[in-house]
Amino acid sequence: MHGAYPSCGLFIRNTDQEYTAFRLAIFLHNTSPNATEAPFNLIPHVDNIETANSFAVTNAFCSQYSRGVFAIFGLYDKRSVNTLTSFCGALHISLVTPSFPTETEGQFTLQLRPSIKGALLSLLDHYDWNRFVFLYDTDRGYAVLQSIMERAGQNGWQVSAICVESFNEAAYRRLLEDLDRRQERKYVIDLEPERLQNILEQAVSVGKHVKGYHYIIANLGFKDISLERFMHGGANVTGFQLVDFGRPIVIQLMQRWNKLDQREYPGSESPPKYTSSLTYDGVLVMAEAFRTLRRQKIDISRRGNAGDCLANPAAPWNQGIDMERALKQVHIQGLTGNVQFDHYGRRVNYTMDVFELKSNGPRKIGYWNDIDKLVLVHNENGLSNDSSAMENRTVIVTTIMEGPYVMLKKNWELYEGNDQYEGYCVDLASEIAKHIGIKYKISIVPDGKYGARDPETKIWNGMVGELVYGVKSLKFLQFDFSCFSFLLFDIQHK
Repeated sequence: MHGAYPSCGLFIRNTDQEYTAFRLAIFLHNTSPNATEAPFNLIPHVDNIETANSFAVTNAFCSQYSRGVFAIFGLYDKRSVNTLTSFCGALHISLVTPSFPTETEGQFTLQLRPSIKGALLSLLDHYDWNRFVFLYDTDRGYAVLQSIMERAGQNGWQVSAICVESFNEAAYRRLLEDLDRRQERKYVIDLEPERLQNILEQAVSVGKHVKGYHYIIANLGFKDISLERFMHGGANVTGFQLVDFGRPIVIQLMQRWNKLDQREYPGSESPPKYTSSLTYDGVLVMAEAFRTLRRQKIDISRRGNAGDCLANPAAPWNQGIDMERALKQVHIQGLTGNVQFDHYGRRVNYTMDVFELKSNGPRKIGYWNDIDKLVLVHNENGLSNDSSAMENRTVIVTTIMEGPYVMLKKNWELYEGNDQYEGYCVDLASEIAKHIGIKYKISIVPDGKYGARDPETKIWNGMVGELVYGVKSLKFLQFDFSCFSFLLFDIQHK
């Protein structure tokens, strides 16, 4: 059986952080021993494509194909998507991608990015919007626009759909002023991150970030967006978050991520964006597919099939079907939650959180999944001095991962909730909870910091930030490492 599996990575411009996530995932797989089965390595062959036009993509794909890769991990944009998916379909080479989901049914394309359409439509129904502005670009195709307009036709919505991909800053400001004169106060924004950040900054510059305005951000990385300037304006900003930074698998990854050399790993100075988390999960998916093939004793090979990708007629890889089936059978827990695919290679059984921006920071207000649809949760804020008022309430305890105070158990995957952790703080929290009769949930602060105030934005980060902005109810802080000392804060006394 193979001890190594060659795989391809195709990265387009402005995907430095995604490439870092890819490299880290490959490294961790190849260096993490697995006692239950024989180890194997993933051998990456990577092309970074500066200009993702058809010619560049064809060159890169054919180069990888001639090396005998078993699968391709690749990012695409609207200019390269058809070329890449067509090659993969014709030659039976599976493409695993975190890029926007395509509407066409490509047998050999696995879409890591879940569709946002269902969640967005559920949110619009919840808010009972019947008149709003839909700002979009076409970088990810027209799928969301099409679903919005179809629902508008069914429900009689008045939707002003405006494509802004050719707009500059001055054009954004003129557009926002014009829409304001038309009494438009509700916006759905479906834009690429850079363009999204730009239009939000222009909204602040013309004063459209105040009370009375409501923006729904139609992407899966609400926490990836810089919203500090919106926080105190009063406008309602709602969005979706695919990655839960409180999950143990994400916490573990963040411990490695925060130690990366920023010079060698571009983008590691910031937490991974949702597209980088999808990239990381893509490597996990490929590794799990190779494990499946090994368990089924299917010895895949590209011998005799690593020739001309432009041959006419095309000579598809005979075992490409085996690889495709193994990929679609994958069912794992990744950074983006439950990772599972349907027959068409689309994500199913996934959950995304729904967030609103409040004056004290982003706050989870619910979640959406295929089964339950939109579920809104009541967020308790603060604690009463009266311990009886705390009964039947789940208190959120925030801390950082640091031994011997808070650590993941060696076999934490076998447990759920608080049982995944051990250490002095964990024991202390358990005893306090028993003593005063409350339920609690341990939550690890995403950035792994104690807390400091940014001199420019005046925003607190770390555990102090979560306390100050009301994200968590209690805090355990290890402040004196020479002795066993803790501080327990009540949010009302912050």
